Amino acid sequence: MDVEEIKLRTIANLPTSINSMAIYPLSLKAIIDHGYYLYNRALNLISVQRNQLIDEEYAKQIPDEITTADIIYHSGNQQLIRQFEESLKLFLKTDEIMYDYNSGLIINNKAINAEMFNEMIRVILIQNCFVASEEDAFNPLNERAKKIREKMLENKKKIQELNSDSSDEGLTLSDLISIVCSNANGINILNVFELNMFQFNDQFNRMKMLDEYEINIQALLHGADSKEIQLKHWMSKIK
Repeated sequence: MDVEEIKLRTIANLPTSINSMAIYPLSLKAIIDHGYYLYNRALNLISVQRNQLIDEEYAKQIPDEITTADIIYHSGNQQLIRQFEESLKLFLKTDEIMYDYNSGLIINNKAINAEMFNEMIRVILIQNCFVASEEDAFNPLNERAKKIREKMLENKKKIQELNSDSSDEGLTLSDLISIVCSNANGINILNVFELNMFQFNDQFNRMKMLDEYEINIQALLHGADSKEIQLKHWMSKIK
């Protein structure tokens, strides 16, 4: 299944099936109920690459059918194994996860080969993807343009990656939820928590693109250097 198909199903809040195994996107309510810190930790853990677990040169020699799950279970690190299992249980919404040293990873009584495992992880990461914002700037040619610039930078402050620890200087998830509820058409504090992360980030980033477009237009009208502004229409593709 290609990336666009996964995105379409996720934005429609539908599960994506990998070999008859349905992977449902998590709602904001489910994430908050589970614990946002634990959610981030789980997302980080299942996205780990083989060369992050073992020496990079050694990783190149390992056959492709050896997955990160195999490496984790064979490591003997019980804490890591337990956290990895809990992470899979969260995103796959099942408690039936075990590992057989002959058959490998088994989910819902079904052996998971390397291709299936990698596809499952890909779906989970897409369902929980985060779009990085870009910083634009321009040289103010007058006092009015300077104020526009300050407003633009304020509104275009980089959104802290949602899979990293929060800080006092970054926008928290509760901040982002409040922002969307205050500005997005049809999304309010009563229904926002039913959105999954992909839907939420899509609407936030689209709203931010619209805001940035309007600010850049105002900046140009008030003397900003057009060479320093990357004017991108709000109906453009979200990267």
